Order: sequence, then structure tokens, then C-alpha cells
Amino acid sequence: MHRERAITAEAVKRVLRTYFGRYRAEPWRASAAFFFPAIGSVLVFFVPPLIVAQIVNLFTSGGMTSLAQAWPYVAAFAALWAAGEIAWRIGLHQLIRLEERSIDILMNDSFSRLMSRDYGFYTDRFVGSLTKMATAFTRGFETFTDTLTFNVVTNIFPLIFAVIVLWHYSPWIPLLLLGCILIAAAVGLPIIRKRSKLVAVRHEAGSRSAGRLSDALTNIFAVKSFAKEEEERRRFGPFVESYDTAFRKAADFQNLRFDMAISPVFVLTNTAGLAAAIFFAFTLGLPAGTLVVVFAYYSQITGIFWNMNRIYRNIESSVGEAAEFEQLFIEPTRINDAPGAAPLRTSGATASIAFEGVDFAYAAAAEGKEPFLKGFDLRIEKGQRVGLVGPSGGGKSTITKLLLRFDDPQAGRITIDGQDIGAVTQASVRRAISYVPQDPLLFHRSLADNIAYGADEASREDVIAAARLAHAHEFIEGLADGYDTLVGERGIKLSGGQRQRVAIARAMLKKSPILILDEATSSLDSESERYIQEGLWELMKDKTALVIAHRLSTIKHLDRIIVLDAGKIVQDGTHDELVARPGLYATLWSRQSGQFLEQS
Repeated sequence: MHRERAITAEAVKRVLRTYFGRYRAEPWRASAAFFFPAIGSVLVFFVPPLIVAQIVNLFTSGGMTSLAQAWPYVAAFAALWAAGEIAWRIGLHQLIRLEERSIDILMNDSFSRLMSRDYGFYTDRFVGSLTKMATAFTRGFETFTDTLTFNVVTNIFPLIFAVIVLWHYSPWIPLLLLGCILIAAAVGLPIIRKRSKLVAVRHEAGSRSAGRLSDALTNIFAVKSFAKEEEERRRFGPFVESYDTAFRKAADFQNLRFDMAISPVFVLTNTAGLAAAIFFAFTLGLPAGTLVVVFAYYSQITGIFWNMNRIYRNIESSVGEAAEFEQLFIEPTRINDAPGAAPLRTSGATASIAFEGVDFAYAAAAEGKEPFLKGFDLRIEKGQRVGLVGPSGGGKSTITKLLLRFDDPQAGRITIDGQDIGAVTQASVRRAISYVPQDPLLFHRSLADNIAYGADEASREDVIAAARLAHAHEFIEGLADGYDTLVGERGIKLSGGQRQRVAIARAMLKKSPILILDEATSSLDSESERYIQEGLWELMKDKTALVIAHRLSTIKHLDRIIVLDAGKIVQDGTHDELVARPGLYATLWSRQSGQFLEQS
């Protein structure tokens, strides 16, 4: 299974550009979301000590002659606190709207980006890992924005306000505070950077665990049928242990290194702040209320920097996990539409196919091996029904993948109706092909939705007609919810034959000029296959058809049979012609037992 490269700086930059791009897209809302809470923090946490200090000064200076003198201060205290709360509520309202809108956009964007990747991208990766990464990408925006709002912006404004007030008392008071902050940064930042590496290892371990979990759940039928629950638990255990180890190392490093190193600095800061307030009050004759303000501000500010690691950790976690997803898109998609590519144009209900001098190599060829297909030529005329047979690994699936543009050849070209499929849009190529795979691909949606998947404009009557032709109508009608029955993930609620009939009905409804049947009747019993064959012949009547089969009896009546072996066409002709002369086809035909091709 593919292992992702380490997160690069480019991936992190992309995440930050995306997140800040959302703020730029809604500047007024983002500004309100950030700055109203900051104003609220000043009014709630940093203005009240000034009012209390004035009251203390009145008492200590003998200026308090009646309680009536204190009520204006109490009223100001309440009004400013209320104003701060209102500012918070305004900011939070705008923040929620900003995050709501942005998450919607980012979620749709991440889904679209995943959908745009070529087929090979998915063959190398766990679906569970991709799901976790995509979710973290959108969830990370919320965490990142919340951290900026509640822990960064709302701290910077009060810090500036506090420095200005303390400077008013004496420049030495904020300078002392600044010195303590610099000491804390010098001690804490190297430890934080070290911890970030441990967190990256934890993220990677978490993605591997999610991928392994998804792999087991996706293949739960195999797990249950082979009674392998305990073995899967055993196999999953090391992934959990790996994550636990990574989590423990990061947490222990936080507790034993950062907290223990920074705690004495903050004790020193608050002690120094109190001592400085007393000293300057005594030497400079500052009023007694100065003690209240200085100690309150020092406590608030050291509290902010005590949370420095948590703030950094939240930003690091949200951006780091999002960067895992962004890392997927650093390398460009292998299969792309040519610039200015036009849609494929087909005339009539059928189309011709041609492979012209095609060279194709799998990844292993990069290690010096010969291409699998070399100078491969094949022409299929309009309306021709062609069988592809041969031993496993002969090239049957390779031809279909190239025709569907799941892969591109390194040389030569493939055409449909004379048009190079590399020069037209991928979507139009695939719309021109109805593909029925050996393993039917169904969504956890209704049977009607699954049948109509390739025909957006199909009516319920069209769906039923296709199901009848595919002999799926009979079993669908017997279900409690009929065509509205949800089939379960990958169609798990249906039998293999039922899934195959639904897939055939889908292809019938799509009405594309080219039809590919990849062992389309392999999951059917003999009686069902007989009925389906009638429908398939009707389906192939006005189409160009490629039929991959191991059971040679299913293709003996086709117009033409091509025998493939090791990426080469070794025989080409009708069933009767090929059986009549020595060769691989006659050998395979003679070796069949119970109409199944002997695997080689």
C-alpha cells in the first residue's frame, strides 16, 4: 500500500493560502469575527482592573467620604463589562457564519479535488485514510480560525492595551514584562519545535490506523465468511500500538519537557511583576491602585503565554492534518485533459475503436523492464461484437483501462470514431462507454438510483424497462421497498447475481455506443445467465461491444474473437475459425471443464 511522503513546506503553505483565502473572500465578516472578541476581551478583562484601582486609590488616599462616590465606578464597571459581552456575541455570531460558509465551500472543494484525481491515485491508497484527511482538511479550518480568534487576536489587542497602560505608570514595568516574555520564548520555542516532529509522527500513525480500519470494514464479508475477526483484531493491534506510542511520546514530551521548563519562568514573571509594582509604588510615589493593575495585567499576560504551547499545538495540529490532505495534490494528476480539449463526437448508436502502435508500460517498466504492450495494433469496426480471451495477465483488462483512459499509453494512440481519446475530454470518452465490471459497483443508494446512475434524464418507467430487460425486475419487485430499497455499501444487501443484474440494467439504460462487458455474467446461475444472455444480445445489437470472458461458451457467437497472451494478439477470428486450427484458443477450448476456462 502506498505510503505518503512526509508533509512538505509547500503543502503547509497551500493550506495557509487556502485558509487565509477564505478570510479575504469575506473581509468584513472575518474582520468582525476577529476584532469584536478582541475588543470584548479588553473591556471584560483589562479595563475592570483600572476601575478597581481607582476605587482603591479613593480609599487609600482618604478621598472616599461617602458610598455615593463609588456608585459611578460600579456603574462604569457594569456598563463596560456589558459592552464587552455584547462585542463578544457580535463577534461569535459573525465567526459562526464565517465558519459555516467556509466549511461548506472547503468540503465541496475537497470532494471535487478528490473526484478529479485519476483512477491510479485510488489504487494505491486506503479509502479510510483519504476520508480522514479530507475531513481533517475542512475541520482544520474551524480549529485554525477558532485559535486565531480566541487565542491570538484576542490576546494581541489586550497585550498592546496593557503595555500602553503599564508604560503610563513607568516604562520599566512593561520592559520587565517584555524581558520575562523573551525568556519564556527562548526556553519554550525550541521545545515546541521538537514536539512538532513528534506530533507529525502521531498524525501519520493515525492515518495508517484509519486506513487499516477502513480496509477491514470494506472487506467485512470476507472477514466474516473466513471467521477472521480475531486475526483482523490481531493485525489491527500493532497500528493502534503505533499510534499509542506516538501519542504518549508527544504527550510526555509536553508534560515533562515544556511544562516543567516553562513553569519556573511564569512563577518568576508574576513574582517579578508584584515586586516591581511594590518597588515603583514606593520609589515613584505611585498610587496603591497601581499594585492592582500591575499584578492583574501580569497575571493575565503570563496566562496568555502559559497557553503558548496549547495555541501553537492547536495551529500545528489543524494545519498539519490539513497539510496531509494537501500533500496529495502536490504532484499533478497523471491523466489530464489536453488544453482546450473538446468533447468526443460519435455519430449514430455505435462507434469504431482503434489501437495504433500503442506502447504501454506499468510502473515496473521504469525499472528497466520491457513495456507490456509494444507497437500494439487493433481495429474494431462500428457495430462489431468482439470477444477478448486469453490467460490471466494476457492484457484484456489493460486494453479496457486504456480505452476508458484510466491509463495513457507512452506511445501510439487510441481512437474512437477516428478521434484520439487523448485529445478529447475524459468525461466524454467515458460517457461513450457502458462498462459492466466483473465485480459490480453499487452505491449505498436506492436500486432505482443505481440503475439510473449513467442516465440522468431516465424516468422511473425507463428504469423499470431496463430492469426487465436485465431480468432484475423480478427480484426487485419482491423486496419490501421495491425500487426504493437501499442496497447497502457496495451493494452488500444483494447477492452477487442480483448485483450483476443491476449493473447490466444500468448499462442498458445508459445507451452508449460502446459496450464493455468484463465477465458480466460470471456471478449468475445457469438459468439467470440464459435469460440475461438474451438481454445482452439485444443490448449489443446496435453497439460496438467488447466482451471479456473466461467462459468461452458465452462469446462463441460473437462476430470476432481476439486471443491475447502476454500483451500480444496471438489469434484473431470467429469461434469456428479458431477452433478449427491449432493454437491457444483451441487449447483453451479443449481444456474447459464445466465451461470454465482453466486459469494459467
